[in-house]
Amino acid sequence: MDWSESMSTLPLPSTAEGVFKAWALERAAQRRGGLSPRSLASYHSLWAGWTEYLLAHGPLAWNQAKSPDVRAYLEALSPRGQARGMLHVSTVTQRRYYRVLKKIYAFAQAQQWVEDNPVDAGASVSPTEQMDSLVFHAIDWDALLQAVPPPIDPPPPDQPWLEVRDQAILRLMMQSALTVAELAGLDIGDVRHPRLASSHGVGELWPAGETEAGLTDAAVMLDLSGARKAQDRRITLPAEASAAVLAWLTVRATLPLPQDAGTPLFVSRKKAGRLTPRALFHLANRHVSSTLGPRYPDTVLAHAGPMTLRNSCIVRWLDAGVPEDEILARAGLREAQALLRLRKHVHASDAPDCAGQQP
Repeated sequence: MDWSESMSTLPLPSTAEGVFKAWALERAAQRRGGLSPRSLASYHSLWAGWTEYLLAHGPLAWNQAKSPDVRAYLEALSPRGQARGMLHVSTVTQRRYYRVLKKIYAFAQAQQWVEDNPVDAGASVSPTEQMDSLVFHAIDWDALLQAVPPPIDPPPPDQPWLEVRDQAILRLMMQSALTVAELAGLDIGDVRHPRLASSHGVGELWPAGETEAGLTDAAVMLDLSGARKAQDRRITLPAEASAAVLAWLTVRATLPLPQDAGTPLFVSRKKAGRLTPRALFHLANRHVSSTLGPRYPDTVLAHAGPMTLRNSCIVRWLDAGVPEDEILARAGLREAQALLRLRKHVHASDAPDCAGQQP
């Protein structure tokens, strides 16, 4: 239905709640397509979750959202109930969220409350990608890892701090399978290493070589947490990921930022706040596109983000013969069912040395 032909323009509601109510009233007035009380409650919960997400990851108002924000939200949806052992929600659930949001924004666009509908083709989570759990094969994976420069601590004085930050983030995505939420939620106090000036974690490091013998080369450990019990864990980083995090802490300590334990480990360029899922998606997608652009259609790489890197890292662990229980613990997963869709990508004979194995 063409909304612009079916109704007159209404005043812009003052709240996101008002937008939903206006849409629901319009649906109720239709001869066909009216909402049952159960559907109305479900859609209201969906809309509330979306607007809360925007406030927590921007903050953004509902009418400031863009296509990448919708995409990041759909990828960040967490399974509930019995499905919590899965890596992410089902394609059916993601498509339902996509359709409902698209309808509400189409209504808002017809009312001239927004110029464009952010729920477009770029925001859609590809059914093929999600059903198959997009994974890069070992040759492409090696190329992606090799495209991240080896960490240098301390970094060269002329190296932009954003490069040091991004290299650390990419290694955590690719060698430790961290999720967007885990990366965005990391504080300085979540980092554990002998070179940190305090056991509680602060931004300043003792210079390399000035700690007790044998401790300088110790691996970095990260304390991670999440909504599910399995996500609360301490992981040990591989050597290059450890060095990249230490290099970033060295640079971060030189920036005009708070350095105490409760401040974000990774900060944004503009407001020095936490990185948003949107920013993390773009970071991962830029790396994938710049490295593998000639090998894949644009339509495939447009959907390659942190989840793709996480899936690929987990498959490399499976390739390398890492025990299933250990993989679940590393990735913050509760049940082996979470690995089912990834096992068809396993080729044990192709396991490279860069599989991101823990010490």
